[in-house]
Amino acid sequence: MALSTIEHLILQARSMPQDEIDKLCNVAFDTFHQSDKSADCSFALRQLVFILQASTTEPSLPKKLIGLMLQSLGSGRSGVSKRKQCVLCSDLLREVLPSDELSLQDGQAPLTPNKSVEYLPLYIIQGHAEGCLDKIVPFALRWLTEEKLDCDVQKKLFTFLVGVETLHRHMLSEVDVTSISKKASDWLMNASLYQAPNPYTYNPFKKDHSLPVNEIDGTPSRNFFSVLNVGQYYTEDQVLNIFTFSLLYKWLSHPNTGKQQSRTVTPTGETTHTSTIFTTLVPKTVDYCFRILDQCERKPKVPQDCDLQDACLLEVVKILDLVCKIDHGQLSKVFQEIKRLFSRLTQKDTPPRILLQILQFFLNHSEEVVYDPQQAYDMYFGHLISLHCGNASVAYETLQFITDNLETLCYKTNVLSKYFPNIFKVFHALLDLPCICAALEVSERALKGESTPAQTPAQGGELTSLEAYRDPLYNLMFKFVMRVEGGCGDTISRLKDLHDILHDMCNSPRVVVCGQVVPVLLRVFFTVIGEEGDEKLANQMFPVILERTGLLYEIPEYQIDVRRLLAESVYQLFRAYPSLVVDQYTEIMEYIMSTRNITHKERLFSHLVWGIGEYCSNSHDKRCTPEMICKYYEALEALTYEISGMVQSAPSEELSSFSPRLVTILLSALAKLATRCQDLIPRVILCLTKVSQQQLNSNLEPETKESLVDRAQELINLLKLPNFASVILNPSADIESGSSHKDHTSEAVILRTTHRILRPDL
Repeated sequence: MALSTIEHLILQARSMPQDEIDKLCNVAFDTFHQSDKSADCSFALRQLVFILQASTTEPSLPKKLIGLMLQSLGSGRSGVSKRKQCVLCSDLLREVLPSDELSLQDGQAPLTPNKSVEYLPLYIIQGHAEGCLDKIVPFALRWLTEEKLDCDVQKKLFTFLVGVETLHRHMLSEVDVTSISKKASDWLMNASLYQAPNPYTYNPFKKDHSLPVNEIDGTPSRNFFSVLNVGQYYTEDQVLNIFTFSLLYKWLSHPNTGKQQSRTVTPTGETTHTSTIFTTLVPKTVDYCFRILDQCERKPKVPQDCDLQDACLLEVVKILDLVCKIDHGQLSKVFQEIKRLFSRLTQKDTPPRILLQILQFFLNHSEEVVYDPQQAYDMYFGHLISLHCGNASVAYETLQFITDNLETLCYKTNVLSKYFPNIFKVFHALLDLPCICAALEVSERALKGESTPAQTPAQGGELTSLEAYRDPLYNLMFKFVMRVEGGCGDTISRLKDLHDILHDMCNSPRVVVCGQVVPVLLRVFFTVIGEEGDEKLANQMFPVILERTGLLYEIPEYQIDVRRLLAESVYQLFRAYPSLVVDQYTEIMEYIMSTRNITHKERLFSHLVWGIGEYCSNSHDKRCTPEMICKYYEALEALTYEISGMVQSAPSEELSSFSPRLVTILLSALAKLATRCQDLIPRVILCLTKVSQQQLNSNLEPETKESLVDRAQELINLLKLPNFASVILNPSADIESGSSHKDHTSEAVILRTTHRILRPDL
């Protein structure tokens, strides 16, 4: 069913008038006991369930119908249609409760386990209203611990008591919890090792010969039964064993774990405290979990059982983590098993969720056993995330893990600082955070049914963001920017169109604050890139930076801050990896050939020109040939003439858009390139001469004009002495390190010494 159809049905149900609801109630009541109209009754009940689930107001049903539904739950009605009606009645009553006006005792027969268990979920919801929970809990305890009941009844009773302890804390006493824990221990450890007979056949002449249950690899089981044992049919105690394991974590984590503690001495001589209510259940839980760990080392006979093994492993690690919090005496032997499990799982393709649960165990307990889990962190955050970065489930689980353990990860590990780029995999998403925020705001307004925009119209006055969201032509762009999954290089060719559509949201408080956060995150991102990145990552990042400098959401302060950071990142990348001038030759040439890229992005443009002049040399990369130097030179020369001409012809009021600093950097870059290919020196001198003459006739400020002309003349004079120009414009790396000023054989030291000998009077 299409999503739009479902939304329409939900809106229709919410707007259903009370008289229509009353009609459905009357149909359900009149046909409830008419077998020939059971379909009409079920349809009316189903409609009522849907209406109440969709309703945002307090539901209202006639008491006569509620009483009839309460009676039906405990009547043990037979037949498929009647059982369906009972299920619908239970669902409907759950929507009505809790209510102070209703009593679950209305119409009920005397309390008996087989009939009362159908009401237990309703008691949980009703809570303490009219004291109904206080009345039923003692009966449920007695039925579970003292009477022999059917498997289904025992399952419902145990589920109810777990729910009571979870949702209505401290209703159960320590004695009650202890008796339930002993019952759970028996279910875990004493299940039969033989399969149940086939319930669909009966041969009175054949002797009963039950088959043993098998291990997951097909061999007969010789140990106690667990959830991973396989049989064609299961006995009731085996079903209870499996059911108990499914609720074990919830039961162990209930709040009574801190009551009535007893002292326990660990193998290392330490004294710990364990709640007496778990002195029986905890050791048997550990034995049961270890049994499952052993079974998970077997190769399944049926390949589909691998998923069952993985699910059980996840639950076992989770339970053992909780057990070690309850009883520190178990930590030593449990920790050894978890370490062995981790070593085994890393040798094969294991679901990341299991490994993440093991990381949680290490994070909780490694300090107590003096164990450094750095190898586990490196494996997950350094290797595994890269393999599964496109998996939405892995991304969510990882984010949840980081959020739950943020303080510990920040102050006790280096995970966040070391693997920040890997955790926050998508650079585009970081730059698009304000755009994502704006799109989410528009989506929220659309869901609220707003018909007019709260902000100014979009650019061009054609569509507001809200109208565009509802337009199928633009809705795909909204879906993309709000996508769940991401990957390296995520962007869209129509990003500028999306920014224009969302222009009316740029003053939204949420969007503005989001734009203020991005520069902070970017600064951290580039800091870690500089510390932990490599040349491969630099080559991936460089073209993205050039592309996205001109594709930013139109918040003026946000654009200024982000462009400044991107320009600084280009400068740092050049310094760290000079070979980018060669590797990114095509991208750089394409960018500097257009003067449009100077507008609002001059700082980045200047850093590109500086990088060409500084690192386009075979001393930095042997692949930098004279042909490449000449091509870079020709591009910069044409750019210099174009910018110089615009400065010369521009009126005084327009000169603020041209920076003399960029012209100076261009002149220096041309001179540096000429010293590496000396055939270019005459062309550079001619270019510098023409530029200086053009600037003399420009409308620049006198001081600015003088500095540009002086700089051009200095470079001309220097280039007339090619050997000196090569040394001065391409200094050795020793100068930056300072060795040329410390080495006694360096040219500078010899010149100073000679000067003192020849001119002792100075």
